[in-house]
Amino acid sequence: MIQAFFEGLTEYQFLQNALVTSVAIGIVAGAIGCFIILRGMSLMGDAISHAVLPGVALSYILGINFFIGAIVFGILASILITYISNHSVVKSDTAIGITFSSFLALGVILIGVANSSTDLFHILFGNVLAVQNSDKWLTIGISVLVIGVIILFFRPLLITSFDPMMAKAFGMNVQAYHYLLMLLLTLVSVTAMQSVGTVLVVAMLVTPAATAFLYTKRLSRMLMLSSFLGGLSSVIGLFIGYSFNIAAGSSIVLTAAAMFVIGFFLSPQQRQKHGKKGMIKALATVALIGIGIQLYHQSTQPVINQNQLKVVTTNAILADMIKEVGQEKVAIHSIVPIGKDPHDHEVLPEDIRQATNADIVFYNGLNLETGGNAWFEKLMNNANKKPNEDYFAVSEKVEPLYLEGSNNQGKEDPHAWLSVANGMLYVETITEKLSQKDPENQGFYKQNAEEYLQKLKTLHEESVQRIAEIPDNQKRIVTSEGSFKYFSKAYDIPSSYIWEINTEEEGTPEQLKTLIDQLRESEVPALFLESSMNPKPMQSVSKETGIPIYSTIFTDSISEPGTAGDSYYGMMEWNIDQIVQGLSQE
Repeated sequence: MIQAFFEGLTEYQFLQNALVTSVAIGIVAGAIGCFIILRGMSLMGDAISHAVLPGVALSYILGINFFIGAIVFGILASILITYISNHSVVKSDTAIGITFSSFLALGVILIGVANSSTDLFHILFGNVLAVQNSDKWLTIGISVLVIGVIILFFRPLLITSFDPMMAKAFGMNVQAYHYLLMLLLTLVSVTAMQSVGTVLVVAMLVTPAATAFLYTKRLSRMLMLSSFLGGLSSVIGLFIGYSFNIAAGSSIVLTAAAMFVIGFFLSPQQRQKHGKKGMIKALATVALIGIGIQLYHQSTQPVINQNQLKVVTTNAILADMIKEVGQEKVAIHSIVPIGKDPHDHEVLPEDIRQATNADIVFYNGLNLETGGNAWFEKLMNNANKKPNEDYFAVSEKVEPLYLEGSNNQGKEDPHAWLSVANGMLYVETITEKLSQKDPENQGFYKQNAEEYLQKLKTLHEESVQRIAEIPDNQKRIVTSEGSFKYFSKAYDIPSSYIWEINTEEEGTPEQLKTLIDQLRESEVPALFLESSMNPKPMQSVSKETGIPIYSTIFTDSISEPGTAGDSYYGMMEWNIDQIVQGLSQE
């Protein structure tokens, strides 16, 4: 396993970038964290890391690098927290809670207002495996800058951290050093966003420093030990994440936590308190962690015939289409597994390994995987794949529809597959690209495609006829998200929704009110819930209007094997059956 990790380091650039970046963050976070915990400001890192979200959203709106917006709002939050603490009776912890929750809420609102496909999951939890060369060098540069400033101002930072009153007596500007520390903390927090995300960054700032504090009270030693533990946590955590195909950022944080638990029982001061029982507890902790990792890890590596074409796709719907065309001639890896929302996925080590070794990669396009944090583009860059040579958008023949108010500028509606007619265009593109990559089996692919396309054509034509028979006053699909625009256009049936796009939303009051008022004036007999959506917003609409939710329909994924909707054909057949039956009710 260790050998495989080192072999991966020599073979994969994404792993090299992840290791260098995470170690740099671990070292610098460990260093700055010592001052944070000595000043009793452990939650300050958490506050700043949450407060940068509006900056990320505004950066998206303005089309600038998110780092700029994040830094501005991080500094603004630190100034605001300090100002509230110094100019009111409110304590610092209260000021932190008010500021970071307000900024976080503002960020969520801005993402919604912008109709952005920015993935909140990736902002909150990060993905060190998606780090690009530019991100790596930026992290190294900031880490060197922060450590250099700490060395340069070590003595005044030490004095102001341990005894601010004495520092004032010496004529030192305590407030200036406080803001300097907040600036450094902001730089580290924003940099760490890309690896462990805003939610977990506080752990990297606090845990290694707290562990070091268990071993020594001398600040210089504490700084070195904390930085070492932060870097070591990054190495071990990345090794665990890579070896067992789990989230690397979370693995790094849990590794740091495990080191704290061990230090809690085995450090010199703690041994005096816990004795032999402490050592037993520490060993038991290590054993439980090891057993837990082994139980979690289940090998899912497919056995690939060397004659098979290695295909990677971004979601289960496309994987099913490719399976129909390629059958036993292809080995398929779907990045987003069955039942998962492609808007909300963290790329795992196995995904990048598969993409790097793939003969061909298919993605949906239309701003699905390439919008927001552009996780697919980062994946392809790390896998050294070239557009229209190694990876292809299956939607290239589709006439795109656009989000409301977008003026047809870069905000395509990605849900083209929900029209069977568009699904047929997907299959044609897949067949062409497979044939180009594997000309020896071109006839095999085309024959399978013809049979599959005829099956889809029949379903499409029958659907047009069945939906046309729904009474006009009842003909309207009502869902939570506006996913059915392509379906509406293909089958001449209007659609309504609470929000247009972005699965993190649950609907604003105005969106809910607009839909409820529209439905109260209609004769629509049924509402529908998407399989990947939170049911509560639609349940609220149902309660307000008295219109029942008829069924759950599929949008972003097929279902598990052996259940209804476990293929693209099956999910569309199910959707059409449910929509026709639900809207044809008396």
